[in-house]
Amino acid sequence: MSSRSHDAILQSAGRLFGERGYRAVTVRDIAGDAGVSAALVMKLFQSKEKLYAAVQPDDSLLAEPDVPTSELGRALVFRVLMRRERSMQEPWANIPLAVLNSPNPDAARADIHERYLDTITQLIGDATQDRRFASTVIALMTGFGEAIRTLGLFDSWDVDELVGHYGAIVQIQIDASKAATQTGAPSPD
Repeated sequence: MSSRSHDAILQSAGRLFGERGYRAVTVRDIAGDAGVSAALVMKLFQSKEKLYAAVQPDDSLLAEPDVPTSELGRALVFRVLMRRERSMQEPWANIPLAVLNSPNPDAARADIHERYLDTITQLIGDATQDRRFASTVIALMTGFGEAIRTLGLFDSWDVDELVGHYGAIVQIQIDASKAATQTGAPSPD
């Protein structure tokens, strides 16, 4: 088995699950799209559910950028644009599909909710009880990922202009989190 076959299976599965959802895609669909046998898919991944789990957003999305907090909004937006430029999978865009198309949507929602919310909460220092700023950053980035990948809304924008524009929008929430932590109260923004 070559790593090329393994990668082709993952790429096909990610695309097909993203387009049609978990229930509408068969192992044979994935194998045919990847140019391999269904037996090889099962040998490598043991089940459709395990293959689905293998193509879900990974924690590399949540790796802490090596930038000051004052530049974090721009850094998060820049990462999305670089993944698009390199034709890489966009985890932010896949979050809604990972939940909705999961064999167990409630468990997927709880897992993704906690992983992402905990990480972003720590990253931006959100001390609010309801983690409102971290939640808003996640919503903004998920929407941005969808707008870039699914809708192509910003295709005509210059990268630097888009990083500055949308990064500033995300940064408002990051800065509000910092201000709320310093004052001990949520910002009215």
